[in-house]
Amino acid sequence: MVVSTHNVIRVGFVPEHFSSPLHMAVELGYFEKEGVVVERVCCPSGTGEMTAKLIDGSLDVAIALTEGLLAGIAKGHDAYKIVGTYVESPLCWAISVGQNSRHIDRKSLRNGTIGISRIGSGSHIIPYVLADQEGWLKGTSPADPEYKAPFEFKVLNTFQNMRDSVNDGSSDAFLWEKFTTKPYHDSKEVRLVDVITPPWPAFMIAASTRHLPITADPTHQSVLSRFLKALTKATQSFVAPENYETSITFVQEKMSYTRQDVQDWFKGVRYPVEGGCNQISEEALLHCAKTLVEVGVIQKGQEADVKERLRTKYVDTNVAQLI
Repeated sequence: MVVSTHNVIRVGFVPEHFSSPLHMAVELGYFEKEGVVVERVCCPSGTGEMTAKLIDGSLDVAIALTEGLLAGIAKGHDAYKIVGTYVESPLCWAISVGQNSRHIDRKSLRNGTIGISRIGSGSHIIPYVLADQEGWLKGTSPADPEYKAPFEFKVLNTFQNMRDSVNDGSSDAFLWEKFTTKPYHDSKEVRLVDVITPPWPAFMIAASTRHLPITADPTHQSVLSRFLKALTKATQSFVAPENYETSITFVQEKMSYTRQDVQDWFKGVRYPVEGGCNQISEEALLHCAKTLVEVGVIQKGQEADVKERLRTKYVDTNVAQLI
C-alpha cells in the first residue's frame, strides 16, 4: 500500500448508485496500482456540500453535478477546476409531490413552492429547465425588468426534509434523481408526477487547484492524472458487456435496490469509455451556463465569455495531456 501523503486524494461522492465505479476502483485496487491512495468522503447533501469542502480544503476531488460545479465557478470560486467527466449521460430527475397532493402533473406546479436542498444546487437549477420547457419564463434573467420567477423556493437542506415538506404541505414538489427517489415512490411515501432530463452530462469531476499539474510535460504524471487514469479503467470495466452481471450485482448489494431497478438504470447510464474521464464538453457546459443565466447564478451578458473563462481559468487542459 502506498503511504505517501503526497499521493493521497480525498474524494467526495454522493451515496448513490452512480458512485459504484469509484467504489469498485478502490475495492479492486485500481488506484493502488497507479500509486494513489483514495480516501472516500461521503457527502449526503450533494454537490453544494462538496463545493464547500473543496473551497475550505477538506476535499481534493469531487464527483458532483455539472450544474452545481458550474454554479460555484460562476460565483467566482477559484479553489477548484473542472477536470473531467464522470457520467456523460444526463441525469433523470423525478418530480415528486406528496401522496395526497392535489398536483397530478407538472403543469399545475406553475407559481408553486419547490423544496430544494440549497440555492445553486441541482434541485434548485433543474426546475428552471422545467419552466423553460413549459414556456413559463418571463424575461431572460432576474436582472430583466419583465422577469417573473416561475416558482418560490424553500431551502430544506436534506432529502428527508424535502420528502416531509411535500407531505406536510409546506412545499408543492421537489426534484431529485429518479432512481434514488424510486423506493419512496414504491413505498408511497411520495408520489411521482413526471420526470425531466437536462441536456448536459450528469456528473463531472472537479479538483482542488493544489492538486492540478503545474506542467504539461507528458513525462510528469501528477497524482491527479493517475487518479483519472484509474477511474477511467474502472468506468470502462463497469460498463463492459462481459462484466454486466458483476456490475448489476455490485450496485444491487451496495444500494439495496431491486434487480429490475438496477437493470433499468443501467440501460440508460453512460460512463466515459472512449476518451476516458478526462474529457470535457465545452458545448454542454455552455448549454448549462445558459440555464444558470435564467436562474440568476450567472449575470446576463456573462455567458458570452464563459467559454474562454472555462478554458483559461477553470478547466485544466493539462490533465488531458498527462494521461
